[in-house]
Amino acid sequence: MVLHFNKKLRNGIKLSSMKKLTYPLIALIILAGCKKGKQVTPAANGKIFLNESAVTNTGSSARIPLFTSQDSITVFGLMSNNSLSTNGFVFYAYQSYTALDQNSLPALYQIATAKQVRNGLPVFFEDITFGFHNGTLNGPPPAQQFIAGSITLDNTPNQSLQALRNIFIKTDSVREATNIGIRDSTLVAQLGYYNTNLNGTIEGGAASYIKVWYVHPQHWPWPLGYFRDDNGTVVSFDPLTHSGPVNP
Repeated sequence: MVLHFNKKLRNGIKLSSMKKLTYPLIALIILAGCKKGKQVTPAANGKIFLNESAVTNTGSSARIPLFTSQDSITVFGLMSNNSLSTNGFVFYAYQSYTALDQNSLPALYQIATAKQVRNGLPVFFEDITFGFHNGTLNGPPPAQQFIAGSITLDNTPNQSLQALRNIFIKTDSVREATNIGIRDSTLVAQLGYYNTNLNGTIEGGAASYIKVWYVHPQHWPWPLGYFRDDNGTVVSFDPLTHSGPVNP
């Protein structure tokens, strides 16, 4: 089966495996044209931008591979031809290759990955990947527990960009093994939804969503942090430098 759910199984709330993605050719860095809206210029030389794109910006200056307009046409054609709905999905990655199938015959394999979006905001760590074999969905469609249902939370931010920047800098100063000069960096903040019971949902339990901010430097994915929108507390944080094991 080529169909996968690109989920994030977490140990507690540790999210350090943001540094690894499932597919080698969709690998490492995906940028979705960060639409930079509001900007705050605090003390020192740093700034913070609001990313209003529906697809998470991982901090890179390039997409690998580039998701082109032709890729988009191809992906939507595959979804339509297989009677698959695209509602609530924003596709950001596509790859294709030819290989021998189970019958030792040349076959075209195509893989498309989408961010789930609700109320105009991304649902973090619940991306969906569709695999196709010679144009036909390879395996069943995603199981219901992998699809984000209706999220009743609003999409209005509570935290200010200035507050997020202050929280990020304070957290990083405690978590880094060495000073990386984050106070002078330009940060990017993106609001989205976060399922605090993702593992339980996959096992058939109920989802429990909160609004969180994903914050990171503009041109680099680390350090990165997720912060609650209601009170600014840290959900998870990965520093750039470590004094011990990354995953103790």
